[in-house]
Amino acid sequence: TVLLLLISNLLLWEEVSSLPNCAIHNGRCFPSMKKMLDLAVNMSQDISKQVFEMFIEFDNQYAQSHQLIKKSLKKCHTSSLHLPKPRIKALKTHPVVILKLVKSLLAAWKVPLYHLVKEMSSLENLPATMLSKAREIEKKNTGLLEGIKSILSQVQNRNYGNEKYTAWSGLASLKSDNEDVRKFAFYNLIRCAGKNALKVETALKIVRCKILKQLLSHFHCIPF
Repeated sequence: TVLLLLISNLLLWEEVSSLPNCAIHNGRCFPSMKKMLDLAVNMSQDISKQVFEMFIEFDNQYAQSHQLIKKSLKKCHTSSLHLPKPRIKALKTHPVVILKLVKSLLAAWKVPLYHLVKEMSSLENLPATMLSKAREIEKKNTGLLEGIKSILSQVQNRNYGNEKYTAWSGLASLKSDNEDVRKFAFYNLIRCAGKNALKVETALKIVRCKILKQLLSHFHCIPF
């Protein structure tokens, strides 16, 4: 299990390990960093897309018939982790600060996504495609987290400790004997996963833009 997870993460980041030789300036490998950032952004976009598709599928399958939309939505456990506002302030924030935010956002969702996959199979009339998406999202979230750690190891001089985030407390609701409570818990969790995925995607686009502008004089980008 642990070995399979490690192998899966390595496969997700196999492009990084097979990079060609690159120019080194100030101890940094420019093409390697570009490849890693491009891969991170692409993976974050894939996660956002799959979470959105899973939410639509869940909404069509369960939410409409159980009137889940009318219930008061619960606050997401990563809502306190956000990019600086207004947007111009985020663009001026140091890339390492944003990368550490991304690291915390991804780490905060390891446990919820694990239980999302584990408990989802208990839902009645669950479409196989929905469970498949949940598994892919969990796998990519873990792989992306490892990738962000690799990028951070290249752009900062030392490790600044573990991630800081509010612990998720929604497991009891996912396991509830009350069907409406359980389905609302899934609805809210998937909704929050989507919001988190968009934050990660936006943050990584900003990081890629800022770092590559510093490394490559000819590089131009619009992060949003």
